[in-house]
Amino acid sequence: MTDIERRCIGLIVNPIAGMGGAVGLKGTDGDLVVRARELGARPQASLRAKQALQVLAGCAHPPRVLACAGAMGEDVAREVGLRTEVVHHPSAAESGAADTRAAAERMLALQPDLLMFVGGDGTARNVLEAVGAGMPVLGVPAGVKMHSGVFAVTAKTAGDVARAYLESATPETLLDDMEVMDREPLPGGGISASPRLYGTMRVPRVPRLVQAAKAGNPVSDGAALAGACERAAREAARYDVALVGPGSTMRAVKTQLGDAGTLLGVDVYSAGRCIARDAGEQELLALIDGRSACIVITVIGGQGFLFGRGNQQLGPEVLRRVGRDALLVVASPAKLVTLPDGVLWVDTGAEDTDAMLAGQLPVLTGHRRTMMCRVADVNAGSDGY
Repeated sequence: MTDIERRCIGLIVNPIAGMGGAVGLKGTDGDLVVRARELGARPQASLRAKQALQVLAGCAHPPRVLACAGAMGEDVAREVGLRTEVVHHPSAAESGAADTRAAAERMLALQPDLLMFVGGDGTARNVLEAVGAGMPVLGVPAGVKMHSGVFAVTAKTAGDVARAYLESATPETLLDDMEVMDREPLPGGGISASPRLYGTMRVPRVPRLVQAAKAGNPVSDGAALAGACERAAREAARYDVALVGPGSTMRAVKTQLGDAGTLLGVDVYSAGRCIARDAGEQELLALIDGRSACIVITVIGGQGFLFGRGNQQLGPEVLRRVGRDALLVVASPAKLVTLPDGVLWVDTGAEDTDAMLAGQLPVLTGHRRTMMCRVADVNAGSDGY
């Protein structure tokens, strides 16, 4: 048996990761998962895990999987047909952060070739606390907050990265130290606007398939960005409703539309007033029904994401109904020129929607300035970059 045939991965799935995104919550930490269910949220992590593992199941020599029992990994690994050994059982029917840490500690003892975990920044923090730099890891993006650099660009590309790493004759040469970042909870139930660095983990770095960590706002010409925000607000006012995404740049647009709205939520504007704050996906769908609508968003600094990181309310169905031509993207030139690979990314969870958004897209960078940027269809392979 060759080394490749002996490869195995560890698998930890956070079953509740990402449930809060579509319903307008900022995560599923603590009691937020209860609120997410009350709002009709549906689990997403298992589907994301399946998308990643299907790539590995199609390999000439699929890896063996060391999994956590049930929804924490075993179920989806067996579903795609991978050889699976259960090595950890969660302490309760619904797993939590303590189970993720305990499972990661078990994986550290067993030393699989690669530990894949499915979740968001909170899950990454739990894994970091348990394994540190003691083993190679790779995050499958399934959370609401994913500022860390340990995640692949999409769930499918997580499978591609894992396959490249496991099939490499020199896998150690692919590893790099990548940041784990998360936003701190605030008194009263909110979260901080800026993420904090917690540490680094060793992650396979395959160009264009692993995201960078979120960066702060670069030094830029503020007048140009202010002009771009004013321009976006004018164009948005021509529609019956405008869906404006989160972030400090978008707050400037919201102010131009007549109300500062929320910093981290998707707010809806019509006729010079805010008609919905921090709206979830279903509310957005109801508000755009039968109306002309646009979406105003910005680019995540350092990562280049438009959709799929902190704005999951703007899901595939919302995007399909609004349409690509009604997207208004605002960013400073400085933010765009510092992006890795010079491209923008989307990770909506639906490959057809990702493909719809791919290609050249205008980005408003000033009163009269526009930059054309390429949105990568990462699921299309090398031709999509």
